[in-house]
This record gives sequence, structure tokens and C-alpha cells, in this order.
Amino acid sequence: MDRSFEDEIQQIGRQMWQQRQLKEGINRSAWIDRLLPQLIADNHLRTQALRFIDAVPMLNDDKTLVRHFKEYFGEVDPGRLPALISWGIRRISLYSIPGFMAPVIRAAVKGVAHRFIGGETVAEIVDSVSRLQQSGIHTSLDLLGEETVSEKEAFAYQQAYLDLIQQLARQGFDDLNLSLKLSSLYSQITPVDTDGAVAILSERLMPICDAAMDAGISLCLDMEQYDYKAIIFRVFKHLAMQPSYRQWQGFGVVLQAYLKESDEDLTELLEWVEQRGVPVSVRLVRGAYWDMETVMARQQGWSVPVWQTKAETDACYERCLKRLFASPLIYPAVATHNIRSLACAVVLADQTQRSPDSYEFQMLYGMSDELKGLVTERGLKLRLYMPYGELLPGIAYLVRRLLENTSDQSILPVLESADVERVLAPPQVGENRRSEFEAEFINHPLHRFTQQSERENFAAALRSVEQNLDKTYPLLLTGHLTIEEAFLESFNPAKPDEIVGRVVRAGEDDAEVALQRAVDAQRDWGRKRFSERADLLQAAASKLIEHQDEFAAWEVKEAGKGWQEANADVAEAIDFLNYYAKTARRFDTVEQPDMPGEINTHEYLPLGVGVILPPWNFPLAIPVGMVAAAIVCGNSVVLKPASETPIVAWHLCKLLQEIGMPEGVVNYLPGSGAVIGEAMVRDPRTNFVAFTGSKEVGLHLLNVVTGLSESQRQIKKVIAEMGGKNAIIIDQDADLDEVVKGVIESAFGYQGQKCSACSRVICVEGIHDLFVARLVDAVESIRIGDPALPGVTMGPVISDAAKQRIVDKLDACELTASCVSKVELPASLRGHYLPPMIFSDVLEDSPLAQQELFAPVVAVLKAKNFAEAIDIANDSDYGLTGGVYSRSPDNLRLAKQKFSVGNLYLNRKITRANVNRQPFGGFRLSGTGFKAGGPDYLLQFLRARNITENSMRKGFSPESV
Repeated sequence: MDRSFEDEIQQIGRQMWQQRQLKEGINRSAWIDRLLPQLIADNHLRTQALRFIDAVPMLNDDKTLVRHFKEYFGEVDPGRLPALISWGIRRISLYSIPGFMAPVIRAAVKGVAHRFIGGETVAEIVDSVSRLQQSGIHTSLDLLGEETVSEKEAFAYQQAYLDLIQQLARQGFDDLNLSLKLSSLYSQITPVDTDGAVAILSERLMPICDAAMDAGISLCLDMEQYDYKAIIFRVFKHLAMQPSYRQWQGFGVVLQAYLKESDEDLTELLEWVEQRGVPVSVRLVRGAYWDMETVMARQQGWSVPVWQTKAETDACYERCLKRLFASPLIYPAVATHNIRSLACAVVLADQTQRSPDSYEFQMLYGMSDELKGLVTERGLKLRLYMPYGELLPGIAYLVRRLLENTSDQSILPVLESADVERVLAPPQVGENRRSEFEAEFINHPLHRFTQQSERENFAAALRSVEQNLDKTYPLLLTGHLTIEEAFLESFNPAKPDEIVGRVVRAGEDDAEVALQRAVDAQRDWGRKRFSERADLLQAAASKLIEHQDEFAAWEVKEAGKGWQEANADVAEAIDFLNYYAKTARRFDTVEQPDMPGEINTHEYLPLGVGVILPPWNFPLAIPVGMVAAAIVCGNSVVLKPASETPIVAWHLCKLLQEIGMPEGVVNYLPGSGAVIGEAMVRDPRTNFVAFTGSKEVGLHLLNVVTGLSESQRQIKKVIAEMGGKNAIIIDQDADLDEVVKGVIESAFGYQGQKCSACSRVICVEGIHDLFVARLVDAVESIRIGDPALPGVTMGPVISDAAKQRIVDKLDACELTASCVSKVELPASLRGHYLPPMIFSDVLEDSPLAQQELFAPVVAVLKAKNFAEAIDIANDSDYGLTGGVYSRSPDNLRLAKQKFSVGNLYLNRKITRANVNRQPFGGFRLSGTGFKAGGPDYLLQFLRARNITENSMRKGFSPESV
């Protein structure tokens, strides 16, 4: 450490501290300022308060508002509640008069909101900016609004920015800045299509840049969540190098010091600005999404992108400050409420001989009353970051600000400690470092697609697969020659004239050979220890990881899955292999209680030979899950893949051969279900059937196995997963931004061709119309096309037969319900495409509400209240998955008690169950047996045996010796 540099920081920092002490309390606005320290000190109170504030904009009637207030704060110890909240709870308990309490609650929340938000109208903003300019303080305006859910909303935001610039230009403000979130300009922004997002966002940002330049307003691109970081930097660099903007010095971008990649990002930025040759502004912040980034990364198994301690973030902030001030081509905007950081910037400005107009400080509007004088009284430039807009999107900003400023990364807990030594201490990296998150089982991480290498590798895998299309694949029955060679062709559903490949279609003689090989192989395989068989599963998982992009690329071509859907299916297959290997090992040692004179042994034995009948919609994960569970338990199997996706299954079986799976344990047998499938199910040598598919076929299989053949000596077991008619309930207080995104992913992900997909949405009355309007706009924004293209959200249905079946059913449904979405398919598409469809005014007993369509179709129903919504959801033959979006603690508890589904999801999408964390399976006609990916699943493939030995001999027991 440079001692003189540190001494100067300490000297200036102490001066600032003394200034702050003199101002402390002068500008504090009563209970709002007292609330923050209480939020810092009490995590439970903080959680309840922020969740309540977040819900307020949707609580339009007094009774509902007061009920939520009581639900949230009634759970907190009264002795720990702030005085105003405690008073409110007592009044509600005593009088229960919503009309009295609701206005008080709304006024309090608005008071908090207006503390941090400069105004709701342009007139209010003009007044706020004018007052600040009169005191020598500049402004950066932030038009409230996060991600948009439709292109209609995105274009509305673009127009709102243009209108704001036009109106501000008339005011003649000096040195005004506009902060802009790029995600608000494009509803389909995703890192998987970084190139496409950069092109579209650049095009939509240009008119705003033109207007800002003409008005003399500078523009800063805000940094958002980590997923968008590379997109934002690329848009900034691309536009800043265009001839129209290359000389513009009013263009800037944000750098987040809490990101571990900040040093690298800054290196690239400094190298780039040298090429540009004209200065740009860089706003250095710590970052506002720390909790979200940490939790999301840990959930997904990704490397956590943010520093895990405040000291690490602070150290990174100071490193970046030094480099920004050292560059003559950077205009540093030091955004901080940290006194040490303020002092550090002042020292750096002096050392680099910067003039006061060559850098500035920035603080948050409503959070800087005691600190802004530390800057302005030194004659230095200060700009306040001032949000403006409607209360509804404003609450999201408010909650994020409060989260940021009461989190472990914030300076506020330090300032409230009134400890100058702690406030000014240099960051000590390595102290209080958080331990890495650990779990008993870690799911294989999906590609985040934020790294260019991930996108390039996936694209390369697609090109490799395209070079290997139209090949012929044998049966994989070594030494066996088919009597009559016929073929099963597999076609790309996005391009029906493109043959993915062809496999030899197995006949009855081939089925006989495969089944007998399974019988022969099972004898030795079943004698191995569970751990030996588990080792082979883990070897298969390792091999699959090596080739995960290749397998995903085959799924794109053969099953019509998009990049992310295909990647997720392969990751789930890897999880099944690793999880079943792990859970199987426990069966090698089973403890059994013994008594004197008695030895008890409990052991698990394989069932024998099984037939595996997987579907086409998860062409790798489901076959792998059923095969892995069966064989790790010592069984051998015949795998008859779905006729639509035999090529993916062939590559799976080839991989199993390559890792040393004994011959005959897994037998690949593509062909007709009617010709070979049912024959194998009926064969007396078959001990069990594992099936995933339609209710009709599943029930038929159950009927088949109940009849005993002449030589059959066991009752066959059927493990069947048979689909669902899954509902999402939307409560009147739900966050519609989250709801719309969740329904879109649940209903239209992989074209609705998932047994877990949402096909019903049940709205509590008050929110129905608003939800439908936003959902329709969002659905009309979905990008439809060839799933091989990274920017495509929806591809084709699996086949022409499936498409025709869906169309025929919908023709009948339109007699009783109306389709409110109007999506036109691009004329260039030549595959089996259907548009996403939303039907409203659907009756509870109509086919749309009762029958599984397996299509991109959603039926929207109304309920008078939340309890009725649950009754409607439960009125189904199925009970697989269900979801609830609600911010009412009481209603969430009610859903947990009464929503009868195997997998219930609260405030999230209802698809993408994770192995181990969300074992998958349903009730009623959705299936039989234990949940896939759960601790009990393997028991279905085993027989339990208990051996009791009498150890007494003529009155002598060896245990007593």
C-alpha cells in the first residue's frame, strides 16, 4: 500500500466525517429515517416490510390492503416492530375498519416512495430538477421500469424516453443526464442470442441518442443483472464507434465493482477508448443486485459472479477508481455513499491533476441528505440519480434500493455504527470471507450463455451434427442380423424435408433376440454390488458431460427444441445418472435390528427384465432416467425409443457401450409400439414396464399387465407417468411482470409439449382483464422459427400428425371459447408450426379446461375468489403440476394445504423440475409410483427380502459369549 496515498485518504476522510457529524439529523425526515436502521438490524422485519411494500400497488381495495398489512406484520414479534407499524397492527386488531387504516397505510408507503422518486409526471420532475440546480446540484434522470414483457411495452418505453427528452429540452436545464436501462427497449433480450440482442437494441437506441445529442442531454447506459452485462457493453461500444456518435462525449456506461469481472471489463474498456480517441463517461457503482446474483448462481450451480464480501467489493472499487482517474479519455462519475470512497476520489483527482469539471460524484436521490454537502462544500460537482415515473414500476426500484442499502454489501450499517475507524479502514480482503455454498447433491449447471465460448461451442456442435445428418444407424445388437431390413426415418420438424437419420426398424424376431439377451445378461448383472453398477452410471455421466453440446444439438434437429430447452434436457439426463448412482450406493449396506439369538438381514434384489417406453418430448432425460434407475438396481432392459426421436436414443445407447456397459444390459430396439412394444409388455419374461406418455396408452398398459399369461409367475409392475392438465392460479395481488413471464415459459416453452406445461390459467376476478391484456401482448412478441437459431423462443410441434390433431381439437373448442391472441406465423416457415394461442371465457367443464392438448394453447378461466380458484384447479382428472402467483401469506398457506398436485410451485414457473430438489410425479390419472429424481424412485425397480436366522443352537447363543 502507498502510505502517503493512504494517509491522504485518512486525512480527507476524517474531515468529511466531522462534516457529516455536524449535519447528522438536521435533514432527517422522521420515521422514514428511523426505519432503515431497524431494517438493518432485523432480517425478518426487513423481509416482511419489503415484501409488503412490493405488493401495495396491486392492492386496490381497502379490505385487501389492510389484510395484507396484518398478514405480513402480524408474523413479527410486536416488540420488534417500528412504532407506526405496531400502532397500525393494534388498530386493526381492535377495530378492523379497513376504511380507517387503508388511507394511513397508503400514505405511509407513498411517503417512502416519494422519498426516493423525484416525481410521477414531467411537471413534478421539472420542479425537482429545478430545485436541485438552484442549489448547484445536477441530475441524472431514470425512467422507472425494468424488463418489459412485450414488444408493445418496449416500444412504449422507447417513445417515453423520446417524449421525456423533448419536454426536458424546452426547459433549458444545464448539464442534464439521462440514465437508461436497455432491457426496457427489447422484451426478448437474452444472452443466448447476444448478437441478435445487440443488433436490435442498437437500432432502438439510436433515435434516443440522436434526440439526446440534439437536446444537449448526456446519456448513460445503466448496468443491470449479470446476464445482460456483455450485451450492454457491446451496444455501448458499437454505437460509440459509429460516425454519428464518435465525437459525442456525452455518452457513458456503468461499471459494477461488485462483479468479479470488473477489472477485466475495465481493461477492455480502456483499450477500446484508446481506439475511439474521444472521452466517454464511466459511472462506477458497487451494484444493486447482490442478493439476486448470489442466490441465482447458487441455485443454478454457476460460479457466483459477485464478490462475496464487502471488503472484496470495496477493494475492487478502489482499484477501478485509480485506473479511471489515470485515463485522460475517461470522465469518472464516482457513484457512492461511502466516505472512504469519496475521500479516495478526491485524493486521486488531486494526484492526477484533474480539474473539477473533469469528474463528478453521484449519489441516490433521497439517500444523500447528510452526504451531499461533503462534495458540494468542497466546490466539487455532484449529480443525484433521480428516478421518475408511476408508482407501480417505482415500487420495484424502491425495494431494490432498500435491499441494496440494507444488505451486507451496504455502507449504511457501517455509517450507523458511528465508528470513524471502521468507516475509513482500508478494505482487508480475506477477512470474514463467506464459505462456499455446499449441498448434498449439486445439479449439473445449465449453460448460462453469457460467455461467448459457450455460444460458439453450441453453434459448432450444431454445425457438426448438420454434417452428419441422413445417416443410417444399426440396431446395436452385436452379431445379430435382421431377417427383413426396414427403416424408421426421423425428420427435422422445423424442416420436414430434412432427414435427421434412419434406424433399422426392429421386427418381432429382433424383439425376441433383444429380450432374450436382456434375460441372459441380467443374471450376472444382478449379482454385482450396487456400487459397481453405480460406478458405470457415473462414468456415463462423465462421458455425457464431454458431449453435452453434441447431444443437445441432436435434440435441436430431431425434437425441435431450442438451445436452452435442449441444453436443459441434457443437463437433467446427467443429473439422473449421478443422482441414481448416489442413491443406489446406500442399498449395499442396509442396517436391520438384531435381537439376541436372532440375525436379521434386509436386502434389495432386482426385479429382472424391463421394457422402457419413453416419450419423444424429453428424448434424452426421460430415457436416461428410466434406464439408469432400472439398471443401477440390477435389472436389464429393452429400450424402445419414441418413433419420433430414435436418433438421440441411439447415441445414448452407443455412449453406454463406449463406457463399458455389459452387452445385453441395455438393448436398443426402435420400432412400432403396436408390433414390438405390446408384444414385449405381454411377454412372460418381462418383469416390469416403465412408461411415460399419454393417459390412454398408460391406462392400456395397466390393463394389459393385469392379465396373466400361461407361463407368467409374477405380477408385472408398471411405472407410468401420464401427463397433466396443469393450472396456474393468479391471485389479485400478484406481480404481473413475474406472472406473465412465468406463464409464457410454462405454457409456451417447447411449444407446450411438456407434461408439466401450463394449459390452464385461473385468475381471481380483479386481475383477469389486466393479465389477459398483458399476456396477449407478450405472446404476440414471441419469436417463432427454426430452433437452430439462438434467438427463437418457439419452434415447431413434433410432427404433422400432431399438428393436425391439435388443429382438429381446437376447431371444436372455438365453438365454446374465443381465441384472443392473433399471432401470424412468418410466411417463410415450412415446418410443423402452430402459433401460440390464448383462449378466454373458458368454461370449467369444456374440453379446453379438461383435456390435455400437448400444444401451445392456454385456457384462461375466472374465479370469484382464491378459494374458488383452487376448487377449479382441482377439478381435473390429473394432478401433476400446479402453480400459484400470490403475495398473500395466508393464500399461499391455503394453496399448500388444498392444491392437490404432485408438484406445486409458488411464485415461479411450473416447468423445469430439478432432480433431487423437485422430485417429479403426480396424483390421480397423472401417474403411478414414486417421484422421478427423488429418494424413493429406485424402490420401484427392486424387490425387498428379509432373512431371519435363528442363531441359538441347543440353548447356546454365540452373541452371549
